[in-house]
Amino acid sequence: MNDLSTGITGERIQVSYRLERLPSSSYHIFLTFLLIVAWFIESIDLGGMGYLLPVIGKHFDLTASMMGLVASMSFAGMFIGSILSGGLSDKFGRKTMLIVAMAFWGTAGALLSIAWSIESLLVFRFFLGVGLGAQVPIGITMLSELVPSQSRGKYLSLYQAFLPLGISTAGLLTYFLLPKFGWQGVFLVEALPALWFLVIWKYLPESARWLESKGRHIEADQVVSKMEEKVQNSIGRVLPPIDGVALTQRGVISETASSKEPKKGLSELMTRHYTIRLIMSGVLMFTTMAAYYGLSMWLSALLVAKGFSVTKSIGFVSLIALGGIPAFLMVTYLVEKIGRKMASVFTIVAMALSAYAYGSATTVFFVIILGLIYQFFQCGMTMVNNVYIPELWPTRARGTGTGFAYGIGRVGAFLGPMALGVIMGEYGPQAVFICSSGLLLFGAFVVLILGPETKGKIF
Repeated sequence: MNDLSTGITGERIQVSYRLERLPSSSYHIFLTFLLIVAWFIESIDLGGMGYLLPVIGKHFDLTASMMGLVASMSFAGMFIGSILSGGLSDKFGRKTMLIVAMAFWGTAGALLSIAWSIESLLVFRFFLGVGLGAQVPIGITMLSELVPSQSRGKYLSLYQAFLPLGISTAGLLTYFLLPKFGWQGVFLVEALPALWFLVIWKYLPESARWLESKGRHIEADQVVSKMEEKVQNSIGRVLPPIDGVALTQRGVISETASSKEPKKGLSELMTRHYTIRLIMSGVLMFTTMAAYYGLSMWLSALLVAKGFSVTKSIGFVSLIALGGIPAFLMVTYLVEKIGRKMASVFTIVAMALSAYAYGSATTVFFVIILGLIYQFFQCGMTMVNNVYIPELWPTRARGTGTGFAYGIGRVGAFLGPMALGVIMGEYGPQAVFICSSGLLLFGAFVVLILGPETKGKIF
């Protein structure tokens, strides 16, 4: 394999040029698979409490508002994790912080299985949230930097397709393990797969774009050279040439060529150019996460309030979660056809309308059908936003920007279950869906007015 880190003039070629000309290959699929498994096992823990909340409430004899606090405690931790992990991944690397995050939430999850009081339960849920919140922005940031821009939407959408599968798996684990091992056993089984961080440590390379942004050019070139070799071997033909001129015309801007040293981290994102994006992404993530996690945490309890048994409600919610898997096909088409911005607006509005319709369902048939439709658009919304958010920021501040947006989202995720718990206690299940739908429509409006389009941008 020839060394392609320098051009014919002897000048170093930026890794973005080299990565962008790589065709989609089985090696890209392998790297995506490593991150998908990490995301899938995290999704199990993200969705697990929604199934166990009625059982834990009964075990500790909790009021509706206290159950809301239990549901929200992990999101308080996720706020801390998201805010800290973004800046830390910009400083210490994507791979390093991904491993730390997985090890942290796996340990906290195991401790959760031995919670002996409501106080210990709340503390361990908080620490679990710190690790989960840290992993989310790092995972999508890293994947967005490993694949070329022309394939980014496809790979990130595929990545997000495993969120509903993880949530459904959490329901199945609860359904089969809860009667025999109790909620403690369910928590332990959900924590053990965090050991996947050992596989990440061995096989996943560090982001070459991040290495280059830190001035670690030799390491960045080594990572890309290995990727080029792997891709060439997987496709069975010589790689296409690096067309720097064409890439420049498509919008590649050097992050090191400027004679003026750029600001870094949050200080750069506070400049005029990015302030509107900070506001837009913060509102987007706050409103969608408040509605999404608020509803997710209460779905089983809402069905119980409608007259279904706890066991049946867990089975229904687990089945309904599968409705999000086909959303991958819709999102892959939408983000490339109409762009990230309008795909975000469309899926949020569709989620709001389907949530209202689902809240009106009274029979088993309509609960399942409308629930599947709601999950389809809800997962579509999540997939689109996880493609959209990382593309708003330059490489040197991508972890910080993505972490900030998700951190603000975690504030919504923390407040959503508590607020909806109060609303449910005062006004009933229908009011929960009405309030959630209104919040989603406001978020869609802000994106429509303030959101930039990022489709095809190369960073």
